[in-house]
Amino acid sequence: MTLVFGTLTIIVASIISFLISQVLPGDPVLAYHPPGPINQAIYDQLSHQLGFDQPFLIQLLRYIGDMITGQWGLSITVLSGVPAFSLILDRIPSTLFLLLIPLILGFVLGFILGNYSTKFNTRTGERVVRILSLVGFVIPIILLMLSFQFFPINNLVFLWITLTISHMTLTIILARIYLKKLSRDASEKRSNILFVLLVGVSYGILYTFFIQIEIMFSFGGIGELLLQAFSSADYYVINGIIFIILFSAPIFIILSLFSFFLFGKIRKRLTGK
Repeated sequence: MTLVFGTLTIIVASIISFLISQVLPGDPVLAYHPPGPINQAIYDQLSHQLGFDQPFLIQLLRYIGDMITGQWGLSITVLSGVPAFSLILDRIPSTLFLLLIPLILGFVLGFILGNYSTKFNTRTGERVVRILSLVGFVIPIILLMLSFQFFPINNLVFLWITLTISHMTLTIILARIYLKKLSRDASEKRSNILFVLLVGVSYGILYTFFIQIEIMFSFGGIGELLLQAFSSADYYVINGIIFIILFSAPIFIILSLFSFFLFGKIRKRLTGK
């Protein structure tokens, strides 16, 4: 089921990315137009070569093919004439360096605490755990906002700690839900689908938060590049980053679900339940 969901979401993500590309700021043809005033004949010829006058389905298939093969076009304003793929690829390590440790630690600690929290299975205990988890998610955001406004810092350890806390608290909630799901009938397909959607929404919120932090603290990743590209209407750079975000979302969800699957197997081995 997870693989089917992943395949479908990758297809949907590609289509959504293409639709978004139709309304992005900037003119994709200008990246290939010679410097100086626009020559309409040259402009129309370039537009034809780029396939913008083709039927919708042909444009969609061409778009997916170009994005998969790394033919993402040329930067128009960020670094004029430089391939957007290269610009974005150079920024990805900074984003991963900021995100990977909080994600891994957040998962591990979230699973441990989520498993422990199942001891409080009363209605009151459920409410207390949810409230504490939500507070644990919000407080790091507030601390980062305040530190950015009043005590500007770029201490990586501080960022890692706050991001780990936010990720951990979301994982605690999801771990509790997953453990409850395991105790029910495994044939509850509706429950499985809702859990998958919940994972997607939760980590979509978390990923957005990570990108905002990256922009706030000028960490030099793709979030900061996206802001720069939007500010200067750099069509191909914006399009490439949006494609990465949408395309990586289902992959991230699949990895998250696999982590929960392993969590359930390990817990069963240790507890026999």
